[in-house]
Amino acid sequence: MLELGLSLVFAYLIGSINFSLALGKLKNLDVRETGSGNAGATNALRAAGFWFALAVMIGDVGKAIVAVGPLATLAYSFAEEPTFSLAWVQVAAGASVTAAHCYPLWHEFRGGKGFATLLGSYLVLHAPLVGSVLAVWVLVMIFSGYVGLATMVAAVSAPVFLAFFMPQAPPELFWLAAAAGAFTVMTHRDNIRNLLDGSEHCFRKVRVDHWFKSGG
Repeated sequence: MLELGLSLVFAYLIGSINFSLALGKLKNLDVRETGSGNAGATNALRAAGFWFALAVMIGDVGKAIVAVGPLATLAYSFAEEPTFSLAWVQVAAGASVTAAHCYPLWHEFRGGKGFATLLGSYLVLHAPLVGSVLAVWVLVMIFSGYVGLATMVAAVSAPVFLAFFMPQAPPELFWLAAAAGAFTVMTHRDNIRNLLDGSEHCFRKVRVDHWFKSGG
């Protein structure tokens, strides 16, 4: 049990570093006070532009890679007779670092929605899954223009890919992906309400219908 407990703690502590808030301090900016009020890469893009959002995304993906990779392996090494396999310890770290991004200890438990951090976890556990999930995200984004909808559909697609198309993936990963899909929908409940009442922000410039209206 020691290895699992340490992995959860290590991942939660590093996951609580929210890069949109940490980097925002350099610009005297709190992204939670603008746009959607969310401390994630999408709202960082609205608040401070592409390069700032890119730096935030790299940080959010990177902390998951560190948590699920070297930190989980370190936690596993502390147990003389591990109760859980390394794969389960890494899956637990992925869940913990994603939850920490959404509810960060260092930032009053007000964070982002966890998608970039989740992708960082997938990169370590089974990198091909990231390409499939991102392909779904891009397709939904292109055809709808809604980031929140694209994120939810992409997150829910992960356990489907694992169950039917990726038999070589660690079986433990399916349970993280299934839980993360449900968790992502939960963290996007405001987006769902906005979609239903027509107030959700739409990036119309990338929509297919906009492309046709502009003459291709």
